[in-house]
Amino acid sequence: MSEVIISARDVQKISQISSQLPHALLVIADYGLDGLGVAQILAKNSDIFHLKPLPEKQTISVDQIRELISMLRTYAINRRVIIIDEADSMTEPSQNAFLKALEEPNKNTNFILVAKNPKLMLDTVRSRCQTLTLHKTTSAQDKKLLEKYNLDPASSQQILFLAAGRPLLIKELAENPEKFAEYRQLATDAKQILATNREYDTFKNLAKYFSDRQKAILLTDIIVNMIRFQALSRGMNPSLEEQLEKTTSVASALKSNANVRLALTQLVI
Repeated sequence: MSEVIISARDVQKISQISSQLPHALLVIADYGLDGLGVAQILAKNSDIFHLKPLPEKQTISVDQIRELISMLRTYAINRRVIIIDEADSMTEPSQNAFLKALEEPNKNTNFILVAKNPKLMLDTVRSRCQTLTLHKTTSAQDKKLLEKYNLDPASSQQILFLAAGRPLLIKELAENPEKFAEYRQLATDAKQILATNREYDTFKNLAKYFSDRQKAILLTDIIVNMIRFQALSRGMNPSLEEQLEKTTSVASALKSNANVRLALTQLVI
């Protein structure tokens, strides 16, 4: 397993949980944070079973959950840990079926659910899990990670800005030039959205993100970072404050599964 990079804020909490793993743990890991890596650390020295969406599928089906429940009927001599990656992709019927496993715990069996957006999960599932929310890594950690790559200073600075605090994304951008170019375009669009006062041009830039929630979230994240940078450089003014409040509200709506098109349109209203 590759190195798992964890925020300094989370090290002690992870160590505490590792010493006494709860029956069910929900690891909330924002995009670019290594929630799966943390789950594997917590499941160390156990029999590990993984569950995630099947190839070419976007959700974890109810049939997958039924197969899991059937497997759990077998007796476990050693501690077994079921890691459900992308747990927030379980359909509602899947989550309702999974509740049975949570409500009737098997001896020597623990569950670790990894999710980017727990708001997509049923309250009845979340309430039965202890929660561990991962934090972004520090600037010092990010710079140390990038030192492993032979990048020019300009590229390093761009990656630090685009992926700040997200070690998996930092690695991806450093290792994949095509992905890096894609994210530079995100920054260009964010800059244009902030700079233009023409609603038509802004809407045209936003339109390319209507079909991709994750990119829309990243776009709003970059816009927020740009606004905060401007505020630090020039001081906060009413216009910047309004932009910050509006963009933060749109980002929150996107993470709560709001319609992507309608949420992004709020940036030009």
